[in-house]
Amino acid sequence: MEEKIIAKSKLKDPKKFCILLPTIALALMILFDLIVTIMDYNSPVWDGSRDFSKALSYGFGGGNGMNTIFYVIIIVLVIAAIVFYKLFSKIELTVTDKRVYGYDSFGKRVDLPLDSITAIGTTRSFSGLAVTTASGSIKFIMLKNRDELHKAISDLLIERQGKEKSVSTIIKQETPQSNADELKKFKELLDSGAITQEEYDAKKKELLGL
Repeated sequence: MEEKIIAKSKLKDPKKFCILLPTIALALMILFDLIVTIMDYNSPVWDGSRDFSKALSYGFGGGNGMNTIFYVIIIVLVIAAIVFYKLFSKIELTVTDKRVYGYDSFGKRVDLPLDSITAIGTTRSFSGLAVTTASGSIKFIMLKNRDELHKAISDLLIERQGKEKSVSTIIKQETPQSNADELKKFKELLDSGAITQEEYDAKKKELLGL
């Protein structure tokens, strides 16, 4: 039977998130540098000249030493943003009537048969989806249609559970009830002393198919 695709992931634009971190760091650096420059009694703003442009030049030129830390932080965040962007761009999730496959949040290829999935959940941050198996939880983030994917997988799991219960019921119904009655009769014969324990055990194995 041909595999049927039920839902495919749609990703949020990762550019906004990747640009946000270094932008916040830059804004904080500018704000912090202005405050420190004005409050630093060793800066030119307190040398009697009250030349604010010199104070700013002194601060942003590294004179107070604090913005150097921010420069390092910004560089680190820019590198992290580039790495995150490449990872986020590769995230992919496809749900079919037989399996769930794609690339997770770390760019790792995953292919999960429905029978191996034990639970499905959502994460609070980054519009994430967590697919749980016996081996652990696999996460997919930045999903624009997270709720649609969650519902698709949940419906498949519920359908699978319903089929398993039906099969279990059919098996129980097909089990001969006469075997239990027959075993009960031989137990009564054993208790009354009409047959030996060995005879009872042999008949029990025969009836139970052991």
